[in-house]
Amino acid sequence: MKAVLMRRAALTGAASLAISLAVAATPSAASLPTGFSVEETNPSLVGQWSAPFDMGGVAIHATLMHNGEVLFFQYVEGEPGVDHTSYSATWDYRTGITREAPLTYERDVFCAATNVLPDGRAYIAGGHDHDTGKRTDGVGVAETDTFDPLTRTWSPGPLLTQKRWYPTSVGLPSGKTLIFGGQAQTGLKSQTVDKYNPATNTMRRLPATATKPLGNYPRMHVMANGKLLRTSPQKQTVSFKPATSSWSAVGASLFGTRGRGNSVLLPGANEVMVVGGQSSRTDLPTGTAEILDFSAAAPKWRSTGSLNYPRLLGNTVNLPDGQVLIVGGGEKAAFTNPVKIPEIYNPSTEKWTALAPQQASRMYHSTALLLPDGRVLSAGNTNGPMARYAEVFSPPYLFKGARPTITAAPSAASYNQPLTIDTPDAADIASVTLIKAGSVTHQIDTDQRAIPLSFTAAEGTLTAQAPIDADLAPPGYYMLFIVNSNGVPSIAPWIHVG
Repeated sequence: MKAVLMRRAALTGAASLAISLAVAATPSAASLPTGFSVEETNPSLVGQWSAPFDMGGVAIHATLMHNGEVLFFQYVEGEPGVDHTSYSATWDYRTGITREAPLTYERDVFCAATNVLPDGRAYIAGGHDHDTGKRTDGVGVAETDTFDPLTRTWSPGPLLTQKRWYPTSVGLPSGKTLIFGGQAQTGLKSQTVDKYNPATNTMRRLPATATKPLGNYPRMHVMANGKLLRTSPQKQTVSFKPATSSWSAVGASLFGTRGRGNSVLLPGANEVMVVGGQSSRTDLPTGTAEILDFSAAAPKWRSTGSLNYPRLLGNTVNLPDGQVLIVGGGEKAAFTNPVKIPEIYNPSTEKWTALAPQQASRMYHSTALLLPDGRVLSAGNTNGPMARYAEVFSPPYLFKGARPTITAAPSAASYNQPLTIDTPDAADIASVTLIKAGSVTHQIDTDQRAIPLSFTAAEGTLTAQAPIDADLAPPGYYMLFIVNSNGVPSIAPWIHVG
């Protein structure tokens, strides 16, 4: 364990990580991509990036916790046969301070699946063999863990019924978690499905009807009807019904295989968008995007607006105003020709708009998360001198006037019940949205979901209707945003739904 602590100290470094996020890096006209004008450096049009800052480690996995800190971790390589327990830490978006959150037992959580349990703990399933010393060998493990953000403690959980490297975990409306896909080792795919029950801290394998070859990090989402949708990277889309442990064919995407592309659950949890990726590892990435409405009688993929900058390995983030941000990526895996220009998707126009470029490359092993103040953390990328550095993006809406404020809101809400929000800006509020905290790695974030709420306004008060059921909003912690008529979001308080 002494060797592990020494490696952590080397990763963290001696410098203080407290920073001021008010320091912004405004791109010069000379650094702008073709097609950008000087006028388009206006942050109300293209947003603004903070200066890069050292997080003390590489955020290959990143999870926003309900105490306002981001849990992140990375692998530690070295000689085989020696413990390579992962480096783990938290970063506070309000202060910019990184604090170690070390595993107190031998465990490599690199390439695990992560989601957040209803009680706010992070749940980690599978990962990498900590004895091999080489992250690329793809040897899975059966270990699971939880991280409690309030006590800052790790706890081992029950073993999976199958070893898994690159699996996907999905939190269900029941509060349980399903774990899909991955591999036990090269050439041995993990095809069964495990179910974790946090109430009893037990694991079981689902019936054989659930067994299916899904590959590594299958892109999966809980839809508003309670079914799960596997969208990509494979061409064929399938749905999973937890009640019967059964699969059904949905149809094929228009573009086909989207290797290292992205899939994002759109606001309302009825639609999914896939964007970017490549047909094969030798092909250039596509800029195309498609949307599937799973609430339709016969769901079919349809084309929507294409990216201005085709990319693979990008990360998508739901924003409080209903738009979708894509950050990072590049033209060739894993680190070749990075795309440093984020884009924002407007669902009303179905068009993507290029935004201010960031400084660091964000390709393989990069992450992006929405923060409670409406900004976006962009981190990770296991290559180059800025691997440990992160940047924070302020979208254009933060430069369109004063924020609305929430002066009081409940800390918990029951399904289909009224939700009272006190705000002096009630008359100017255009939308109220719950956004579940994200948990992202390798371009997959099954926790991310935005639920617009219907509401009425009175003087100083909004009365919103909580989500109708757990299918629409699985139990857990959500950020509560109100957005004014200029599209400017409030700072979100946390609310536990369910």
